[in-house]
Amino acid sequence: MTRRRACVFSTNFLEYSQTFVYDELRHHDRWDVSVICHSRKNEDRFPFDDVLVLDRPGVLGKLDGLLYKVTGNSPTALQWIKKRRFDLLHAHFGPASTYALGPAALLDLPLVVTYHGYDVPFLMTNERMRPRYWRYWAMSRWMLRRVDRFLPASDELARMLIELGAPPERVHVWRLGVTIPPQWSPRPLHDAPRILMIGRFVEKKGFDIGIRAFARVATRCPGAVLQIIGDGPGRAALDAIVAEHSLGERVQFLGVMPHAEVFATLDRADVLMAPSHVDKAGNRESGLLVIKEAAARGLPAVGTLHGGIPEIIDDGVTGFLVPERDIEALADRLGRLLEDAELRQMMGIAARAKMEREYDVAVRVRALEDHYDAAVEERAAARPQRPTAPRFGL
Repeated sequence: MTRRRACVFSTNFLEYSQTFVYDELRHHDRWDVSVICHSRKNEDRFPFDDVLVLDRPGVLGKLDGLLYKVTGNSPTALQWIKKRRFDLLHAHFGPASTYALGPAALLDLPLVVTYHGYDVPFLMTNERMRPRYWRYWAMSRWMLRRVDRFLPASDELARMLIELGAPPERVHVWRLGVTIPPQWSPRPLHDAPRILMIGRFVEKKGFDIGIRAFARVATRCPGAVLQIIGDGPGRAALDAIVAEHSLGERVQFLGVMPHAEVFATLDRADVLMAPSHVDKAGNRESGLLVIKEAAARGLPAVGTLHGGIPEIIDDGVTGFLVPERDIEALADRLGRLLEDAELRQMMGIAARAKMEREYDVAVRVRALEDHYDAAVEERAAARPQRPTAPRFGL
């Protein structure tokens, strides 16, 4: 049987934080997958052979990359897609879909887009006017008509896509999977727990809320330590909060880590804290991957009723959920876990079981391939009714 082929559009292959894209590529079973991108990043961290990079060394390569970045079109990319005879195009993040729309229309190929968080609410805020995203905003109406399968990473994003105009029958919630460590045992019980927060130091992560919540329970749990992995523009503000509450060495900034070190730190932690919230610009999380990675290692989490987090944490079973920006509620649930090692262990076991049932990456990618198959069949059945490309942008 001939294997089908998909071309994945990833604007920069691959940002350090986008391990989920790489994991997905490596777990395909029935489909062969290639990648097209504007620029290649972190190649040593994400080795992958079948990649077309448009921004290449040399004058012609730089011109090709510039044309692709500014207009979303490239004769090199189009010819490459033609030659490879792909059965389907798949874009990660809404803005990457603007590079795939032209080839999909010209070659009459089905187009699947995965939406990961900021890329949907972004279209509902004034942020869409920013020059960096002008093409995404300008082409969003065409995107909402032309995409064959919308794969938002949470129920909330699915509702937003439909509100924006995506046909409901083409919107299918798509939850990213994680690798489940095969060797695992419940965490030992001890009285000096480590709390962990992971991510960029930006407003929507809510790390300022997390530090303030930790400050409220620190005196009750004198052995507890809060560790934070990541970096970003908000570091100075977080340092100020630590100083304000005289937390000293009890809040440890560990910096940016390779993924293997992140996993090792998760293995030594006792509680994950994910206090995400909608920021002033409307940015939000979808299905927060770090909660899944922690749960796969038997780590309970305290998270917020935000984005896709309630779909990952079963409140009172695998962790706790609290309202956004509610420092008192966050401190209360964190305190319960810090003071009850048996509760942490019980919730960690339940969290691991949930990941095995619902989020194993190999199983999730097989489901993704089912979406691919359905998109190919649906396009074949409905070709005469689908809208054609507008004249601009091609």
